[in-house]
Amino acid sequence: MTTSLQRLAECLDKTDAVSVKGDLLPVAQTAIPGRPAIDLPADGSVSALQLMRHLEWFWCRGNCVFQKMPVPVQFRSPSGEEAQILLDGIAERISLFMGSSDDELDWHIYPRLDDATKSVLREVGPLKDDKFWCEWMASDHSHDEFRGRQWWSSDMDNVLLLRQLPNQRGATASEHWSEVEDDDQGGSATTVAEIDDETRRNSGIIGGRVYLQGAFVRDRGPNDGNHNHLEIHPLDSIAYARQADGAVLAARPTDSTWPDTSVRWRVAVLANSREHKINGCGFLKQDRTTVWYLALPNHAGLPSASITVSEEQPGFWHPVVGHPHQITRPFTFRHAAPTSRVAHRGVAGADIQPAPDGSRHGIGAFPVDPVDGRRKLRVSVTMNEPDDIGGYWLRDYRITVRFVVAGGDPAGMTTPPPPTSP
Repeated sequence: MTTSLQRLAECLDKTDAVSVKGDLLPVAQTAIPGRPAIDLPADGSVSALQLMRHLEWFWCRGNCVFQKMPVPVQFRSPSGEEAQILLDGIAERISLFMGSSDDELDWHIYPRLDDATKSVLREVGPLKDDKFWCEWMASDHSHDEFRGRQWWSSDMDNVLLLRQLPNQRGATASEHWSEVEDDDQGGSATTVAEIDDETRRNSGIIGGRVYLQGAFVRDRGPNDGNHNHLEIHPLDSIAYARQADGAVLAARPTDSTWPDTSVRWRVAVLANSREHKINGCGFLKQDRTTVWYLALPNHAGLPSASITVSEEQPGFWHPVVGHPHQITRPFTFRHAAPTSRVAHRGVAGADIQPAPDGSRHGIGAFPVDPVDGRRKLRVSVTMNEPDDIGGYWLRDYRITVRFVVAGGDPAGMTTPPPPTSP
């Protein structure tokens, strides 16, 4: 209860603790817009902790308890969106946290940043345990329980390349991990995948390079030793490159091992659920745009190169709206198995240059990345100001380089033609 009181006091901008009096208890039965009233036991009693959660959610949702930070110039997002940073690193951990007092469900990705990047970030603010991570919340369904809030994550399986499990609790791996974390909510986050633990390789992005864009903030939560650090919160977008067998590449486009003739980029753009307290921050109460410049294969700039871009939509499982809840154990509910797939949700618009329609292009058709002057595929996506669920958009872009050989098939070869004799 102490932590919840401290958090409420902070949200109310008070330094003294907030007392709970009997005449405040009816507030627990008052429905705050967008939030159900607290479920009461049969005898009508309600604990002070439950009341604190209810009031905390009401006050914190309307107030920004996160401080946006200045983005170092070399890490500024190309979209120009407020407080938006772009970082990359090897994905070393994925976790999911459901907090009984925090009243939220957060996915985390921990990128292994290089020393130079961490040095620059430390000039802005502190890193917790020398780590950096991103957070976001997308929840298709929630339910108030006597012991706390129960959340189910939206389908993030294809975003995180989550592996389906033999004894999976739920229709998606995302729902499974929501159930696992609910068993221990209020404690440490559940580790879904970790690079140094062979038994926890439950995501295909672990060990690969991930590119992250999102709001660069300092968590100014309760002074309990777990806050006051830099993070990306919420994550606006993640991108990563894959090779022909689907493995996520660890190489950067400037490395010698970057693919010569074919690369497949996966891009997910997200809008954070407004149920999360961070949506009290003004810079999130609006449409947000993410822009990517995605690197081409090495041989895209060679003479006679013909470049094609094709698009695929992996999609998301979407729950049946209005389906009756199913009791799976005392005081726990879950939504019915999803029966439809959607390509996206909460998207205001997208612009891809050049169009990913399979047409052949020369290198000049690709926009110039203002950061390094190289021509790349430009992807711009704008998400609507989010509702309680949040938003999500996911696409694959396959970029292939072929060569036109004199007298040959325009489809050409996928390796450079041999050099001609002088």
